[in-house]
Amino acid sequence: MLVAAGLLFSAGTAQAELFSIDIGPSGFNIGGINGGTPDGSDSETVNFPISGNNLNIFSNFNGLTGLAGFGEGLEFAAGNSDATPVNFALNSSIGSDSGYSIAFEGLFKSGQFVSPDFGSGSYMGFRTSQGNYGWLEVTYTGSSDQFQILSGAYESRPNVAILAGAVAVPEPSTCASLLAGLACGGYSMFRRRKRA
Repeated sequence: MLVAAGLLFSAGTAQAELFSIDIGPSGFNIGGINGGTPDGSDSETVNFPISGNNLNIFSNFNGLTGLAGFGEGLEFAAGNSDATPVNFALNSSIGSDSGYSIAFEGLFKSGQFVSPDFGSGSYMGFRTSQGNYGWLEVTYTGSSDQFQILSGAYESRPNVAILAGAVAVPEPSTCASLLAGLACGGYSMFRRRKRA
């Protein structure tokens, strides 16, 4: 009981600054092949990852495959052509110097432009209209023109860079609360056993 109280206390006082993006069935449900969008079509995921930002997903739609948010409040870090999303390595910084351009999007394929493959451990960087930076762990294979979104997270504070692959961790005060709750619970069990 005291352990539960400690957990509740820590949950109420924690102020995590990184938020994971649920891409499963209970969240945005974009974890399927080509974001779960049928071949030859596009779809829009509204309020991604926060209100006011929409994610467009293309699956070989008019020669487009990949992710876009231009005009929808969301931008992806991209190079200088129609199919050059930046491939961030794990722990790379995603922030204001990551090369966002309103002219290009995070498309893996756009007509004759085809991005190099994104293997395991590859990340795309994005920026919301509110100035939050985030990442999506993705894979892309040009020969099959297929991509998959594996996981994601974003920084809750505007204009603060994020590291590719970074996830929320408990703050020191949260850990202290958890340890205090566990210690109290252990002491309570010890006293009960001693009485028996």
